[in-house]
Amino acid sequence: MYRYTEDLKVASIVETSRLDVTAIDIPALTAVYDYWDRQRGDTFAPSLKQFRLDDLGPAIVPNMAVVDFVGPPLDYFYRFFGSKMVEVSGMELTGKTYYADGIEGYGFVNAEIFPEMIAERRPICTRTHWISVRALHYATITVRLPISADGETVTSGVTVNQFHRA
Repeated sequence: MYRYTEDLKVASIVETSRLDVTAIDIPALTAVYDYWDRQRGDTFAPSLKQFRLDDLGPAIVPNMAVVDFVGPPLDYFYRFFGSKMVEVSGMELTGKTYYADGIEGYGFVNAEIFPEMIAERRPICTRTHWISVRALHYATITVRLPISADGETVTSGVTVNQFHRA
């Protein structure tokens, strides 16, 4: 677990819990989940060609990230990191790789949850209480959605977040 200190400016998790994605009553999150579900059709996950950020509302996209899974060993390449994500996390991750670039802080929850999503091949929703690199307390509900380039394996992931100052 990462901890916030004045010296390191590293974010920390206070608590993370799983939620039932179908029980979420947050319009932006359910809109993205419903879009993902329509795009996948009879498959376990859509491809990135099917799941297009420009099909989603401009109020939602800043709260999203698109991550490619690379490796082995498994690492996370941030293909897209929305502007609200930059604002809340205090860092721009577009074009960066989590482990290879030595990202400290934001993304630590994904490092724990993405391997579970990859193994389970299904969406995962969480509520996380955390402290940002700016020492701000947040409660974030995140829906993580698998993406598949080959129809067999999870090759990418999409996250959509609802941030609340705690």
